[in-house]
Amino acid sequence: MSGALSVDHSFESLYKIYTPVVVAWLVVRVESNMVEDLVQDVWTVFYRRWRTWQQPPEMNSPAARPVLSFLFRTVHLTAKAHHRGKLVHEPIEEHDPTDHTAPQRLYETLTLGRCLELARKYCCPPTQENMARPWKTACEPARRVT
Repeated sequence: MSGALSVDHSFESLYKIYTPVVVAWLVVRVESNMVEDLVQDVWTVFYRRWRTWQQPPEMNSPAARPVLSFLFRTVHLTAKAHHRGKLVHEPIEEHDPTDHTAPQRLYETLTLGRCLELARKYCCPPTQENMARPWKTACEPARRVT
C-alpha cells in the first residue's frame, strides 16, 4: 500500500496540524497553567481512539471533519472533568452560610406575608388595622407607645 500512512505517522501529522487549535480551545476554557497538561490529556485520549479509528463512509465527503469534531468533543469533556475535579478540593465551609437562621427567617417572613395578603383579601378594614397594630407598635420608639 504505497501512500498509506501508518497509525503513528498519521497521528504525528494530525498532532502537528491540530495542536494549535486544541491549545486555542483550552486557553479559553481552563487556567493558563493547566493548558499544557490538558493538551497532553486530549492527545492521549485521541491516540488511543485513533489506533482503532474506522471512518464510516458518510464521513468521506470533503465537508465532514470527523477528526476536528472528535478533538473538540474531547477538549470539552477534558475541560469539564478538570473543573469537576477542582470542586472536590474546595472546603465546604466556604460555601456554608454564616447565618444558620436565615432559612427559618425567610420561611417566617413568607408566612407572615401570606397571612397579611389573605387578611387584606377577606377581612374588613378595621380588622386589618388591628392585625397590623402589633407590628406597627413594635416599630415605634418606646416613648411614643406609652
